[in-house]
Amino acid sequence: MKNEIMIPESAVLLITFNRSDNTREVFRQIKQAKIKKLYIANDGPREGNENDVIEREKIKLLLQEIDWNCELHTLFQEKNLGCGWGPATAITWAFEKEDRLIVLEDDCVPVLAFFSFCNEMLELYKDDDRIWRISGRSCFPDSDFFAGYDYIFTHYAPSWGWATWKRCWDHFDMNMLDITKYLQEGGAENYHFSTSQAAFSNYMLKQALNDKNLTSHIWDIQFAYLHIKNNGLGIVPRKNLIKNIGYIGTHFNKIHKFHLLDTSNEYRVKNHPSFVVTNNKYDKYYFKHSIRKFAFIPYQLELFLRKMKAFIKGIN
Repeated sequence: MKNEIMIPESAVLLITFNRSDNTREVFRQIKQAKIKKLYIANDGPREGNENDVIEREKIKLLLQEIDWNCELHTLFQEKNLGCGWGPATAITWAFEKEDRLIVLEDDCVPVLAFFSFCNEMLELYKDDDRIWRISGRSCFPDSDFFAGYDYIFTHYAPSWGWATWKRCWDHFDMNMLDITKYLQEGGAENYHFSTSQAAFSNYMLKQALNDKNLTSHIWDIQFAYLHIKNNGLGIVPRKNLIKNIGYIGTHFNKIHKFHLLDTSNEYRVKNHPSFVVTNNKYDKYYFKHSIRKFAFIPYQLELFLRKMKAFIKGIN
């Protein structure tokens, strides 16, 4: 019965800035998919940066290649908002007219199967308040965690090619105004099953809370916080549907192994999970082999320094 539902085609938001070559790679897939409703947002050039101006004009030229039946909406910012407010403003703008949205940034190249997967999940779980994000990124495809299912539910759903609903984004708050109270009540200890996962999530939230420039360069931590405080789940497909080509940028300066994952355009959903529950084993594995490897070192160092300070204080 689940496979017989009518599946509407969702609008796609493409978020861009100054990487026209990368944008063209993503746009090529959008063109091949003949997306019927397309939102393109472009952050404004940085003051005095001529390259930003040139790249913006190249991105504008891409719009002339829309030769299929497509309802196009554009947002070209006059001033530079940065990679925090820039994407957040673009998503809010698109949701002024949409109740669901597929979001791609200019370095996330989807296979065509990504669009059909997102459309199906967006329709199937549109009224399920437990689900907050659909990811096209599968960091451990075809692993035993999927156990015959074509997707799983997890606390970790990457934002490299994703989708969500207006019902979720309407609660988004860049400044996370209630985060202090949430942390005082235990924070992620009420979300994660593992104490190490909870401790790290709380650490990241506290770092964000103390970052005076947070909104200038980050939006996804705020959205992750939205998941956490609402006990939300994400969906991850059995196959990887997104190739990230953004090796160089604000948050990356080298290639990681997750940039090199193969994608599969043959992916189709046939076997749905029997229950909407967190795949705890997957979460633990993802934390150990993804988050802890690439982001855990500063946290461990802080814990070590904290213990050393306590030790020195104790012997003085």
